[in-house]
Amino acid sequence: MKKTIVYAFAFASIGLFSTIAKAQSVESNSIQQPQVTAQPQQEVSKQPIAADALPDAVKQILKSDALKEWQVSEVYKVAPDAEVAEATYEVHFTNAEQKKAIARFDAEGKVMAGRK
Repeated sequence: MKKTIVYAFAFASIGLFSTIAKAQSVESNSIQQPQVTAQPQQEVSKQPIAADALPDAVKQILKSDALKEWQVSEVYKVAPDAEVAEATYEVHFTNAEQKKAIARFDAEGKVMAGRK
C-alpha cells in the first residue's frame, strides 16, 4: 500500500511540475518574441513641377559641371512631413546610357539624405 501511495504522489508531482514548466515556457516565449504589427507606410505627397519652378539655388546646382552629363527628366516638389520641416525638391535624372538617378534638394540647394 505504501508503494502505491508513493507512486501516486510521484506521478502527481511529475504532472504538476510539467504543467508549471509549460506555463513558464509560454510566458517566457511571449516576452522574448514581441508581436510585430504592420504599420502602414507613410505616403509622401509629391507634386510634379517644371524645372523652371525650382528655387534658384537648386537651378545653379543643376547647371554645375558635375551634372553636365545628366539630363533632368522629372521634377517633384515633396511636401513637408514629420522628418523634414520644409518642402524639398526631388529631381530625376537620366544620362546618355539611359541610367537613372534621383537627388533631393532643399530650398537652399543642399543635397538631402536619401530616405525610403
